[in-house]
Amino acid sequence: MSIETRSHGSGRQPGRMRLSLLAVLVPMLILAPGAAAVRAAGGELTVMTRNLSIGTDLGPIIAATNQVEFVTAVAAAYTEAQSTDFPGRAKAWADEIDHARPDLIGLQEAVLWRTQTPADFSPTPNATTVQADLVGLLLAELRSRGLKYDVVVAQTGFDIEAPGLFPVGLVDIRLTQREVILVRKSAGLKLTNAQGGQYAAFLTIPTIIGAPVSLPWAWASVDATLSSRSFRFATTHLDPISGDAQGAQAAEFLAGPGSTALPIVWVGDFNSDAGATVITGVPSATATYGSIIAAGFSDTWKGKHATDPGFTCCQATNLLNPASTLTERDDLVLTRGPFHVARASIVGDETTDRLASGLWPSDHAGVVVILDLDAG
Repeated sequence: MSIETRSHGSGRQPGRMRLSLLAVLVPMLILAPGAAAVRAAGGELTVMTRNLSIGTDLGPIIAATNQVEFVTAVAAAYTEAQSTDFPGRAKAWADEIDHARPDLIGLQEAVLWRTQTPADFSPTPNATTVQADLVGLLLAELRSRGLKYDVVVAQTGFDIEAPGLFPVGLVDIRLTQREVILVRKSAGLKLTNAQGGQYAAFLTIPTIIGAPVSLPWAWASVDATLSSRSFRFATTHLDPISGDAQGAQAAEFLAGPGSTALPIVWVGDFNSDAGATVITGVPSATATYGSIIAAGFSDTWKGKHATDPGFTCCQATNLLNPASTLTERDDLVLTRGPFHVARASIVGDETTDRLASGLWPSDHAGVVVILDLDAG
């Protein structure tokens, strides 16, 4: 989210050669739909973190100096978001998932855009006409590919509404931010204790129209068992504006859902650059990443790619920049406990990943990690 703030042997008989080729080709044909779908006999787990991008920048709304600027900025933000082609981008997200076949997915900025005409200026968000449901769009695209994923948790973070000035008049625009966990139905996972919550530390920003805007961020988690190995899977989006709020949120997580005897896989958009020191030797602008590592978490990307910065953030807010502008690694898959990282890869970061229109799938790249649960 942007608030201004990627040679046969020559002596074989023909019949035996055909049998040998069949022995090789049949398994390849069966497994072809997705390399990550190949499962180790004991317990191989594929996880993914994906920030879907709300498609706009809320900064100009916050920075408005009079009411006309404010309602104009709200309309501009909504119009820009809709121009990023949520249905088309959902196809790209589904393609990524189809290729990787993750068992568990943590989604950030899995938002709902809703409207109400005419605006009623209610202090409580109450617009109900759905204009874009990013989770619904993604699930529909997955179903069209024969992939069955279920929503395990959908935890609301901020839920804000404001009037925007359009040619038809004032329209209420409602933006609901959610942290979502998806599970692949055929993954063989037994799930319990699904939960979620908002962080107590969050920013409240004054606006020119008088009503302040509160921006709480959230987390979601579920306990899972695969091949007799139990662990906790969690996703989060930490504050992108304030390093202090961000650090406090990380501390809340560590003292809450992160305080478990279970091994844990924690994914999300942490907004604390983990890739900066690899290239420049300069630490992240916030101390959050370092504090999480100090709390006993391992960075799966760094463990597998020691010299590759693995940038995941950020493309232009309108997603139309022709060349990638990823210069930070904010999207992380972290583990604590007996996990072995078999593979870690980035999706949605290449120019060939863009839609035919030139749009990037998101302003973030996603991260896919394959974990071997038996290694511990």
